[in-house]
Amino acid sequence: MKKKTPIVSIIGRPNTGKSSLFNLIIEKRKSIVHEEEGVTRDINTEIITIDDYVITLCDTAGYLESEDSFNQIVRKKVEEAVHNTDLVLLTIDGREIHPIDYEIARFLKKLDKKVIIVANKLDNKDMENLALEAHSLGFDEIIPFSVLHKRGLNTLREKIIENLKEINKLKTAKDIEEEIKIAIVGKPNVGKSMLVNAILGYERSIVSEIAGTTRDAIDDIFKFNGKQIRLIDTAGLRKKSKVEENIEYFSNVRAIQSIERSDVVIQIIDSTSPITHQDKTITQTVISKDKPLIIAYNKWDLVHKTSEENYFLMEEYKRKLYDEIPAYPFVPVEFISAKEKYKIQKLLNTALKVYEDSKFRVSTSVLNDWLTRNVKESNLAYPISDLKVYYATQIDVSPPHFVFFINHKKYLKKDYKRFLENRLRLAFEFTGVPIKITFREKED
Repeated sequence: MKKKTPIVSIIGRPNTGKSSLFNLIIEKRKSIVHEEEGVTRDINTEIITIDDYVITLCDTAGYLESEDSFNQIVRKKVEEAVHNTDLVLLTIDGREIHPIDYEIARFLKKLDKKVIIVANKLDNKDMENLALEAHSLGFDEIIPFSVLHKRGLNTLREKIIENLKEINKLKTAKDIEEEIKIAIVGKPNVGKSMLVNAILGYERSIVSEIAGTTRDAIDDIFKFNGKQIRLIDTAGLRKKSKVEENIEYFSNVRAIQSIERSDVVIQIIDSTSPITHQDKTITQTVISKDKPLIIAYNKWDLVHKTSEENYFLMEEYKRKLYDEIPAYPFVPVEFISAKEKYKIQKLLNTALKVYEDSKFRVSTSVLNDWLTRNVKESNLAYPISDLKVYYATQIDVSPPHFVFFINHKKYLKKDYKRFLENRLRLAFEFTGVPIKITFREKED
């Protein structure tokens, strides 16, 4: 039986370089890095490979000592994350030990976790002796480090592997189960994080009435119908005119990156509000990235309060939606309530169906049999142009990409591609999946 990857979590008080360390290890900018305290609020994860071993690296929010209710929620999330961690990277400012560092160390000691202290911000070699003070935290493994100058990175990577070997947690790629990546997108405050929590069965994402609470894209892995699913909750995608601060800009970038690395996208729409231009822009963004899409009307409990299905009301909502996005009638629509956990399983089943359709490959023989019966014969019966379609083949999946060989592109009418797409969907479904069609000229 294939297993999950071991989990390595970066923890520490704010502004010790956790997110910068995370980005350095994964070799790309994923976590938001900013001088403002508390920018990272949720848990950001990435699967990486070190010496052919696969590891899940987590960047946690800054651990704060505060009476503020929001910071208490953040702190609780960090503590929950550490409970599920195999190895902790405790980041500190190597120039000065802070009282909160000792508090975190005591917490980790109680959990009996394996810990490596990363004494960051030691930018000059003559300052490395200051890292010796870190021994007072009570852990043996201390690495003098400089994220800025990338000093200590190779040593850290080696120590991560050594520690995971000791507890027999290392896994190679062949040991890791294949996963389906589902991104959840939408405007701020439509219930994305609440949906994540409803799916997982516990409060994984921070839920607040304040729009924009989730700034980073965060991941979690769970099982559904025997499939391993990576759930990506994204920051709310905002209008460009509203993106004024650097943090909001990078949140939008992360959301788009989350769409790009997903296998399926679920777009959440607030069923208590009219469809907005922003909703439509998000739909167009997903489709432009060639990603399979499901649209889920959330807060359905506020629209339809009876226990019985209201088929006609749902159909009316679908009609209005397709009127707003006439180019995407192939996108399935679901009606859910994240708060009441209504129809969550149905939504996930639809996501799996859409995923399977995105991977479906039509054999060349079946495709050309379909072509003869549905397209070429029509051309003969109704010779409305000089276009000749000889044969077709599917050259890729995710999204499905079909190539049609024709006599000359000058005979193509502007709506012919849409005609072929509709016929393909009628024959082979491709629910929620964009289809790519290319034409190539071939001489008689």
